[in-house]
Amino acid sequence: MVTRVEQHAHEANGTKEQILLNARSLFATHGYDGTSIRQLTSSLSITPAALYYHFASKNDVLEAVAQNLYEASRELAERTENYDKSPQTLKKTLSEYYDVLALDIEVFILVYNDAAIQHSPVGKKLRQQAKMFFTYLVGDNPSVEDRMRAAGSVGIIRLSLQQVGADFAIHRSKIVERAFTVMTD
Repeated sequence: MVTRVEQHAHEANGTKEQILLNARSLFATHGYDGTSIRQLTSSLSITPAALYYHFASKNDVLEAVAQNLYEASRELAERTENYDKSPQTLKKTLSEYYDVLALDIEVFILVYNDAAIQHSPVGKKLRQQAKMFFTYLVGDNPSVEDRMRAAGSVGIIRLSLQQVGADFAIHRSKIVERAFTVMTD
């Protein structure tokens, strides 16, 4: 038998998930700055108070939307601190980068395309992690060619993930191999 407390907790968790799904869609359509609290709540037929029960602010909603991407990106950035520059490790790292983006490419695109999100606290953290990853790829004093190779390599992964649809695993090895070729050419 489900108690009233358990039922309320389940309903509250469902509402929180609905808010996050709705926020992803609205942020993608209208941008972060172009999405109001009223929009976040009205399409779900909940009150702003119900949203504030789960999140202290619109920024907290954004942080929750980006949480999985942020955590996976942070873990990758931390791992690369201990990686060497061997070809095998580089290929492994590009594979891991592919997996991070594939985890939630829609949120990555949202962050990548929205200047307001890029300047938000979570956006700044994600940009810092991206810089750490890029520094791993190019080193501390890169040449123009090194930066171009790295940009091409990560661009192949990002753009390919945007194009392949939801079946990321089928194309993974081919895309990572191409990114690796560009990086080591």
